[in-house]
Amino acid sequence: MAEAAGVPEVADEIILVPAPREILDVPAFPAEAARFLVEAGLPGSCAPFLSFEAVARGPSSLVQLYGAHQFSPEDQSRLASFCVIGSDGAGNPLCLDSARDGEIVMLDHEDQFRSRTFVASSVATLAHALLISYILPHAEFAEHVRVFDPRAADRSSFLPTELGVP
Repeated sequence: MAEAAGVPEVADEIILVPAPREILDVPAFPAEAARFLVEAGLPGSCAPFLSFEAVARGPSSLVQLYGAHQFSPEDQSRLASFCVIGSDGAGNPLCLDSARDGEIVMLDHEDQFRSRTFVASSVATLAHALLISYILPHAEFAEHVRVFDPRAADRSSFLPTELGVP
């Protein structure tokens, strides 16, 4: 896929982690996101200190992953729409929010996942943004990402903040 996109040098350096086919049968998981994760996947690890190894395990709700016993019933309800697909270098989960059309957010584990930072509008735009961050200088990141995911290019979003985009 990298070669088809015109970036063959990336093909040998990024190892994509696909999701198991069972994710296609999870009703709460957006079908488009599931197909993308099964057919293409996300990088196992990439800058800025991100890991998407969780994709290989299949869909796991945030509450399920951390253990329901750790959350009050109210928090379980508040967090029910989040499916963990990865994590940042500080141990915060990167989640797909099924209640918001599959947008990707980072939830801060230090405040019981109350703070959320927007990452990308979808799994596909996340993958595109990660590729942009890999092949272009960070100073050009926002300009290019704004074309396909304007909100992900915003200075307050996760990737521009983590990449130190001016």
